Amino acid sequence: MVLSRPSHSEARMKAHSVFAALMLILSLSLGGCAGFGQGKAEDMAKASAAMPLNVDNVSMVRAAVAGAKAKAPRAETRDDYVRLARTVYVAPWAAGHNAAATTEVALAQAKAGNQAARDYLTIMVYDIQLQTAMEGTSLSTEDWHAVYVGSGIMTEAAYAAYVDMARGGKVLP
Repeated sequence: MVLSRPSHSEARMKAHSVFAALMLILSLSLGGCAGFGQGKAEDMAKASAAMPLNVDNVSMVRAAVAGAKAKAPRAETRDDYVRLARTVYVAPWAAGHNAAATTEVALAQAKAGNQAARDYLTIMVYDIQLQTAMEGTSLSTEDWHAVYVGSGIMTEAAYAAYVDMARGGKVLP
């Protein structure tokens, strides 16, 4: 399946609009992550392989992702975006840690005001959305599910809660 591409001017306008919307949504939404951090015992067990969210670890993730992005080929199809997410956003740093579990923890900690968790979410969740928008690519909810869950960035539960928040106008899936 090849995704449709709008004209250059349409893509540019869309990218600017999406960028502005993402920045606004990012600043407003991270405080609204109430659907995530309910503290269930099973969630804590899944998160045991999560990377601790502190400034040093998030800086390491940022550097690893930036290095991988510089070498990554342009994605054309949904499968390409899943591979891109896996190779750029997960593989470069996740050795010894579970990226999906780390994202779940980050969603909960962002609600509590942890800046490192918010920075992690900016890198792992919002950056790929911005990249696709800047490329003029439009992904469906099903495509985003494949990208986030298929690459290992999110668990099914985290993605479902994330989509619920998006439908509530708090974030974009």
